[in-house]
Amino acid sequence: MAKLSVLTLNVRHETADDGPDNWPYRKKLTARLIKESASWVIGTQEGKRPQILDLLSHLEGYAIVDRHRFWDADRSYPSIFYRADFIEVLESGDRWLSETPEIHASKSWGSAFPRLATWASCTIRATGSNFLFANVHLDHVSAEARIGQAHVLLNLLAEVKHGLPVILVGDFNDKPDSEPYRILRATYRDAWLMSNPLKKETDTWHGFSGRGKRGRLDWILVSPEVTVLDA
Repeated sequence: MAKLSVLTLNVRHETADDGPDNWPYRKKLTARLIKESASWVIGTQEGKRPQILDLLSHLEGYAIVDRHRFWDADRSYPSIFYRADFIEVLESGDRWLSETPEIHASKSWGSAFPRLATWASCTIRATGSNFLFANVHLDHVSAEARIGQAHVLLNLLAEVKHGLPVILVGDFNDKPDSEPYRILRATYRDAWLMSNPLKKETDTWHGFSGRGKRGRLDWILVSPEVTVLDA
């Protein structure tokens, strides 16, 4: 048995429109949040390569899963950070969430942007326990796109998990009463519900206000063999 702490975090892209909340002013706070969480594996959403590498430069002891990746300067990427002293990455990959997932930056179903899932097969060094960690960011505009992307994601996980326990994190841009949630929950369990079965639903977006709104758009889903201790 092995214990593992994970985190999902939309870091918000860099834009001058955010004024005092723009990336140069919040990157150290973001890095501090990650370090204080003491998570061994982190899935981030949004951010182009310079922003992602900027964050990595403030995370001593962490590495990023990108040996498989062709970085496109025009694209934002979900990324996986991990504690290299605790975790070894064995294999990894990206998959575009479209009707043609093998085509770089492809999009379907009215998706506002090309959307991507990234995954890594990992080993916990101290115990030799293996698991699959996946991270995703679904479209924020098209409900049809989110449904199609959820199906592509489900097929991807079935293809690459090879019997491993699965931890799936991400910004799904949808609430737990949505069709993408139902599609994924047919196979995977909701860590937050498992840990908080009697609590009211919560919000995970606050627009720099600190006051949550829009519902629980960010999820951690796990395969049945994963025991959730807290969320």
